[in-house]
Amino acid sequence: MLPEEQHNEDPVQDPEQTPQDEPSDLQRQLDEAKEEAQTNLSGWQRAQADFANYQKREEGKQREIMDFAKEVTIVKLLPTLDTLGQGLKHAPQNIDETWLKGINATLAQLDKVLEEMGVKKIDALGKPFDPQFHEAVREVPGDTDGLTVEDLQTGYEINGKVIRPSQVVISKKA
Repeated sequence: MLPEEQHNEDPVQDPEQTPQDEPSDLQRQLDEAKEEAQTNLSGWQRAQADFANYQKREEGKQREIMDFAKEVTIVKLLPTLDTLGQGLKHAPQNIDETWLKGINATLAQLDKVLEEMGVKKIDALGKPFDPQFHEAVREVPGDTDGLTVEDLQTGYEINGKVIRPSQVVISKKA
């Protein structure tokens, strides 16, 4: 290189920029970098909170699906449970006692399993009629209005939700 060319490669200082301006320019760049870092941090925190909320919603949906599947399964099993109970009530007199004990044990086991799953029988007999828990099938003359005098079909609830109301006979004051 020629000495003249070397001279041209020297950085040319901006006549408007003085050495005193350099720290304020650095401060401005630092402030911009801090602002960008804060924006990025805020965005990351929002994304993290959104993801946590998403996970909670999905867990809730999964619980709802599981609860619904459990409810549907139980509702489909109830007629079989009813049939066993009816069969036991109408068993002939000359039936083997061992067979009756077996059916009773099966019913007790099913009741226990249902109870473990959060299913409760609706106790209707002798209680005032409540349309949230009972379905009146017929009325019979009685001393009190609206008292359940016969439980034709047991009702069930799961986690406080009625999955099948009790079918009852209620009294009607004459």
